[in-house]
Amino acid sequence: MKTSWHLSGRGVVSALLILAFALPTLLAIPSTQNASAYSDVSLQFDGPGFAAKLEKVPCTLTVSGGPAGDVGGNFTYKAEIVADNETGSSVSPSTGSSSSGVFRFNLTMPGEAGQTIKVKLNVTSKDPVTGDEVDKAREFDIKVVDPIILRATVYNVGSVEAKNVTAKFYVDDIYLGKRVFDIPAGLSKELTYNWTWLNVDNGEHTVMVVLDDADDLVEFSSGNNIYTMTVYIGEESNPIGAVLTLGVIIMFVFVFLTYLQKPARKKK
Repeated sequence: MKTSWHLSGRGVVSALLILAFALPTLLAIPSTQNASAYSDVSLQFDGPGFAAKLEKVPCTLTVSGGPAGDVGGNFTYKAEIVADNETGSSVSPSTGSSSSGVFRFNLTMPGEAGQTIKVKLNVTSKDPVTGDEVDKAREFDIKVVDPIILRATVYNVGSVEAKNVTAKFYVDDIYLGKRVFDIPAGLSKELTYNWTWLNVDNGEHTVMVVLDDADDLVEFSSGNNIYTMTVYIGEESNPIGAVLTLGVIIMFVFVFLTYLQKPARKKK
């Protein structure tokens, strides 16, 4: 037995009208992005404005707003470096997901100075229940510069290992940063710190290294914990006759440490 359906002209029109009214509703169901329904997605990038070539710098990205911020969900990011010469550069990790929107990663600068790189950040704020998501992209510039490398070789001439020794680096009384290290008895360790400024004035500069350890036992050979050295940038007013230029190692500080078994020391 066959069943056949026949629609009159009026029936066809009615069916088309029903479909026309139903179609917008059906199309609205699978939509997964409705940015106007959520707060704006914002990005805060905490990173340096300039860094030395091949230097690894820590960065923090904070993302807020959108579906994940308004109703709960996940934030994701993807980061990449764009440069004229990207050789040696990297981002680690380059992607991530978090409900907090806070991401920490390291940027390694390219090996060529004198260029400005772009850090491209693409983020997504998504509600995993509805599938709604909002994307946003931003770019941030970092200038790659040649560093002046401060280099210090330290020695432990004692018979006991020196642990958790802190070396703080200063230039013209401005604190640059520190290195924390251990030195086994009878061995030496080389410390380096990149003096990375956009512009360094020609002339005389004072470099200072301050040592500190928990037991007050590690010292310079002079009997105190402070070592200073005068360096010169450029050719003018250079009484020692050496031309010290950017992009090369300009200072070799040979620090002789003594590990003395005594309760106190003289400090400068």
